[in-house]
Amino acid sequence: MEIQLLREFTCLAEHLNFSTAAKQLFIAQPVLSRHIADLEYALGVQLFARNKQSVQLTPIGAVVLAEAKTILAHYDEGIKKIQLAIAGFAGQLKIGFLGAPVKNFFPELISRFRSTYPNVDLHLNQLNLGSLTHALKRGDIDIGFTLSFDLSKLTGYCWQTLYSESLAVVLRHDHPAASQHKISLAALSQENFILLSPEESPGLHNQIIDLCTANGFFPKLAKLSAFPENALLMVESAIGVAILPRHIQVYASPELRFLDIDGGGTGFDVVVIWGEVHANPAVPLFLKELENLQIENRNG
Repeated sequence: MEIQLLREFTCLAEHLNFSTAAKQLFIAQPVLSRHIADLEYALGVQLFARNKQSVQLTPIGAVVLAEAKTILAHYDEGIKKIQLAIAGFAGQLKIGFLGAPVKNFFPELISRFRSTYPNVDLHLNQLNLGSLTHALKRGDIDIGFTLSFDLSKLTGYCWQTLYSESLAVVLRHDHPAASQHKISLAALSQENFILLSPEESPGLHNQIIDLCTANGFFPKLAKLSAFPENALLMVESAIGVAILPRHIQVYASPELRFLDIDGGGTGFDVVVIWGEVHANPAVPLFLKELENLQIENRNG
């Protein structure tokens, strides 16, 4: 079945007028009538109910219309990607990311994308949780690599889970509990806590507060930190203890210990997020490169 037949059928289904549809398609009305008849013959169904006064979609015609729109959208998107690849797409793509969660795969992903699309100017911005969310809403970035806290409150975005993570308690090596592999938060009820700023990381801040209150106490605040990396320095400086994503351990000194938290409620996801409606044609190209890398890593 030719794509052009589906385009002509879709156009007629939208206008329900042979003359109007033929003009929009730049073909003669008898040609359009013949093509629709050919399509009906090929499918073995009647797509339109016709009389001298009107043209209406049949129930099966409505089903075919929905499928035709899906087929045409996939076809057009595929052609666009092929044309961009052949022509060497030129443009820019703005990406926001948190440092530690993407450390293991981000350099390889960026290298591969730049190799495939050398004319795309990549703008890479390392941000904290709150700033990244605001940048998405303002349109300052096209794609974000972030954590799943508070994503349900965002509308108009798509996201994909890259991997699952958990929170951990961070202590100095000389803390009495530092030799343990796992700890109950209730055992830390008298400790001073370094918390991530509610302005900069609201979702993570609230998650930590909820964990502590679920264990019978409200954390005593020692300091607020805008970045997890700064919180590590404060723990190492004996200012207090912290609850941080385990992936931040890649930045930790040997003086620090990361302990699993006994009980539930510590899990979250590392995700890639983008707008449901995006005008930047480089977005699907980048997401496809990410998908290819994930497949290779799983099969490798």
